[in-house]
Amino acid sequence: MHNIAIIGTGSIGSVHAAAFLRDGRCRITALCSRTLSKCHDLIDTLDIKDKDDITITDDWHTLLDRDDIDIVSIALPPALHKEVTTAFLRSGKHVLLEKPMAISSEEEDEMMKAEKESGKKLGIIFQNRYYKAIQKAKKMLDEGYFGKVLSVDVTSHWFRGANYHNLYWRGIWESEGGGCLTGQGVHQVDMLLWFMSGLPESITAIMDNRMHTNSEAEDMGMAIMKFPGGAFGSFTISLSDMDEFQGFRFQCEKAAFQIPNWSLKVKKPQPNGFPEEDKEAEERLQEIFDSIQVDDKEGHDAAISRFIDAVDNNTSPDATSEDGRNATQFIDAFYLSAVSGERVSLPLTETSSVYTTKGLVASMPKFFHKTVSTESQKGKMTMGSAAK
Repeated sequence: MHNIAIIGTGSIGSVHAAAFLRDGRCRITALCSRTLSKCHDLIDTLDIKDKDDITITDDWHTLLDRDDIDIVSIALPPALHKEVTTAFLRSGKHVLLEKPMAISSEEEDEMMKAEKESGKKLGIIFQNRYYKAIQKAKKMLDEGYFGKVLSVDVTSHWFRGANYHNLYWRGIWESEGGGCLTGQGVHQVDMLLWFMSGLPESITAIMDNRMHTNSEAEDMGMAIMKFPGGAFGSFTISLSDMDEFQGFRFQCEKAAFQIPNWSLKVKKPQPNGFPEEDKEAEERLQEIFDSIQVDDKEGHDAAISRFIDAVDNNTSPDATSEDGRNATQFIDAFYLSAVSGERVSLPLTETSSVYTTKGLVASMPKFFHKTVSTESQKGKMTMGSAAK
C-alpha cells in the first residue's frame, strides 16, 4: 500500500486524491494547503474510514522527512513546482506533478537533475492522453496504418470568464508562466508532441488578450509549425470560445482522422483526379480501430494508475519529465515567436531569452494589469472536451 501526500488541495488536488483512492493501492497520509480549511473540506468528500489519521498542515516542509510517505502529488501554482518537486525528490519521495511541469526549461533542468540523482520517479499529469479513442488512434499511427503524417491541425479552445483570473496566482507571468496556452492548451500541446514523437523544428506564432482584463498574459493565439520529416502543423488557442471545441485533425497518406471525437475518412482518386469514397479501406481501418483493446480507466484515473504501475514495476513513468519539458519548450518558443515576430527554432538552448524564468517574464508583454486578487473561488471545475 502506497502512502500519499497531496500538496495543494484546491480543485485539481481533490481530483488527484480521489483518483489515488480509486486505484486501490494507495491511502492518503497527509494533506497540505496554505488554507487549512481546504484540507478539511477535502477530507469530508473522500471515502476514508480513518480520517483522523491524516496529517493536515499548511507547511509542506514538515512532510519532507516523513518515512511513512512514499509518493507526493503536487497540485500547486506553477511557480512553486520546481522548489517543491526538487525538495521531495531529494528527500526520497516519488513525485507526480500537475501540469505544466514548471515555468521554464532552466527550472526543469534542475528538477530532472534531482530526479536522476535521487533515483526516484517524476511523472507529469497529462490525463488527456488516456481517453480510449486517443489511445487507439495513437497505436494505429505508431503502427503505420495511416502512413506518414502530412499535417495536423490542433484546436485548443476553452471558455473562462474574466473573473477566472481573480484567483491570486492566475494571470501573472511570474506565478503562472503564461496564459491560456500554459494553463489550458498545455493538454493539447502534450498530445501533439506525443502523437508526433517530439518537438517541431520551428514555430511561428501570434497572440493577444482580447477579453480577460485581469490577466497580464494571452487569452488567444495561433501558430504554424514544421516537424522533422516535413509535416506541417497549426495550433490555435483561445479562452473565449463558448463552444469549447478542442480537437485534432490529422491528414495522413492513407486516411484522415479526428480525435477526441473519433471520425475516419478514406478517399481515392477517380480517373480525373477528383475524389470518391474508398469504403473498403475505410471499413478495414475502422475494424482495426474497433478491435484495439485499451484500459477501461480514462483521464486522471488512468494517469495516476499508470504512475503507480511505474513505481511498483520500477519502470519509467508513462508521461515523463522529458515530456513535461518538451511541452514547456513548445510553449515558451510560441511566446518568443509571438513577441519577436520571428520564426523560432526548436529545441530552445540556454542562449534563448526565454530559457530562464527571469528571461521569460522580462520578455513578455503585460496585456493588462491584474487588479483583483482572491484567495479562493466558488464553483465547480470543468474538464476539457476529451473528458466528455
